[in-house]
Amino acid sequence: MEIDYTGSLIINSSTILAHSCTSNSSDSVFFQPPSDGPFTISMSNKFVVIGCNTVGTYKYEDGGEARCVSTCDSQNDPQYCRYGCCEITLPDNWPSLNFTGGGLFSLENTTTCGFSTILEPSTFTIVDNNTTLFWGDGLKAYYGLRLNWGIGLQNCSMAKATANYSCSSKAECIDSPSEQGHVCRCLPGYEGYGYSNGTDCTDIDECKGSNMCVGAEEGGICHNFAGTYNCSCAGDGFHNGTRCISRSSNYLKLAIIGTVSSFVGVSMVACGLFWCLSMRRSKHARLKNFRQNGGIQLQERIASMGGKESLKILSERELEMASNNFSTELGKGGFATVYKGVLVNGMPVAIKKPKSVSDEFINEIIVLSHISHRNVVKLFGCCMESQFPLLVYEFVSNGTVFDHLHSRENHLTWETRRQIAIETAEAIAFVHLQAAQPIFHRDIKSSNILLDNTFTPKVADFGLSRLRPSDDRHLSTMFASGTPGYVDPEFVRSNQFTDKSDVFSFGEVLVELLTGLKPLLSIGGSTCALYDHFLSAINDNHLIEIFDPKVLKEEIQGQMENMARLAKACLQVKAKARPSMREVVEELVWIRAATKQPGFYGDVSLVEHTGDPKQARSSYHPLPTTSDGTSKDPREDYYYS
Repeated sequence: MEIDYTGSLIINSSTILAHSCTSNSSDSVFFQPPSDGPFTISMSNKFVVIGCNTVGTYKYEDGGEARCVSTCDSQNDPQYCRYGCCEITLPDNWPSLNFTGGGLFSLENTTTCGFSTILEPSTFTIVDNNTTLFWGDGLKAYYGLRLNWGIGLQNCSMAKATANYSCSSKAECIDSPSEQGHVCRCLPGYEGYGYSNGTDCTDIDECKGSNMCVGAEEGGICHNFAGTYNCSCAGDGFHNGTRCISRSSNYLKLAIIGTVSSFVGVSMVACGLFWCLSMRRSKHARLKNFRQNGGIQLQERIASMGGKESLKILSERELEMASNNFSTELGKGGFATVYKGVLVNGMPVAIKKPKSVSDEFINEIIVLSHISHRNVVKLFGCCMESQFPLLVYEFVSNGTVFDHLHSRENHLTWETRRQIAIETAEAIAFVHLQAAQPIFHRDIKSSNILLDNTFTPKVADFGLSRLRPSDDRHLSTMFASGTPGYVDPEFVRSNQFTDKSDVFSFGEVLVELLTGLKPLLSIGGSTCALYDHFLSAINDNHLIEIFDPKVLKEEIQGQMENMARLAKACLQVKAKARPSMREVVEELVWIRAATKQPGFYGDVSLVEHTGDPKQARSSYHPLPTTSDGTSKDPREDYYYS
């Protein structure tokens, strides 16, 4: 009856019916499409039972069945029913039909006969509108059965890979509705069947017949192209677009467009020139900053430094991109703010950005260029072309010792505190004695000791540090500098900074580790330095009362008392009475190993081990001293076990 080249066809099925005109008989029908064709039965068909008080049964392939009963009530009957009807939707892509029908279950108010059949409702046509019967003698109606079909057994993805692919170059392939094979469909803008061995697809001339563009009175002209079309006029020419601008206004609008285009062109040229000048001024400013900040001297210094090729000079743009324009702040101090960044190689870094021009940053570059130690924060590079120099360090992710000691959320075990003390002391001893040129840190405090994820300490912030003059044992300054609570009292009086000044500050850090208290306390309404409170507690025999209760246990009380004796030695008022940092390291190592330890330095003496004291101290070499009692620089023979 009809064929759809995208996968379906309709055959005349007016003779495929089961009928009966008695109450005790029922016809059976079995129908199967040609077995040599790729056909299946579409679910758009209906199994229909027609007649008053008539019953029909549809049988499924799996053995199930569905019964459909029509009554004499025709109010809701489909259009193809005259008197009594029911219908059932069939499953899709069924290979065959098997049904019975026509059995009358009541002779009262029944039609002469009953029918069961299969049909596509859209194909039903009445032949004789005057008949009082439905179908039967002379076939008063005819109808069709819809079948799905496809080409071959391969879907589109499989068929495209073969030499006998069916679709033309102007068509698209779609999988067959029969769930087997494939079919073709012309692309938009083309008509035809779409098969390469058939009529193919031809271009649709959209400009013929009804014009797709607006009328000629507005200047619209339709242009046909393969698979599409276009409209030309002043405007886009489409009915659903801007249409066409009338010819009378074209000249004015063209003049306006020309004026605007000229203005835009001049503006773009001006912007380009301004951008070039801005870039030139910016480049000149960066070069000027680089020179003023000592970049050339630093380049020469790096070139002359053996083994320091890893110190990089970075551009301001690199650091802006790395820090997302300095958006993530890690910390802020008196001289600078520190931001987090990620370099192009994926390495996380900390970028120190100063608040003003000062010598501290150039000084820090020079100082850190002399240091390579696992417990000293590493300087990766710097930027000298910004207004103020920027320093780029390794990113240490776990905060500071100050944060962990004085935060309610964090807690450091005694073993961790002891190890922090040992490794921090090692770093300070190294910069005092082992660096290429001895260095005074001048700002040792718990907030300048960073911790990584394994709680390994990293001494940071060498902004106040100074290289020690080779011919002198101290550094004279105009005024005392440092952080309140950590500053050496003798330095405050004399303005002469020595390595023993760093020892005093480290002694204050030891007291923080022991007590968990901040370096400045409020006692009785007045501010008191923690080290004064600590020394008073020792003198009053109340030492245990100020130990941090979070870590104080009987089995480690002896170690804590020994570290307290060492802290007291570091906090002596006279610098000459304090130990050197090398001696502090050795004492801390012995404290970790010892179980019993009497005093050290006067009322606090050296460690006594449970094993053989001679064997325990076999690796200890006392520091030679000068006549004034200060330690000689033993860089050549310094070591400890």
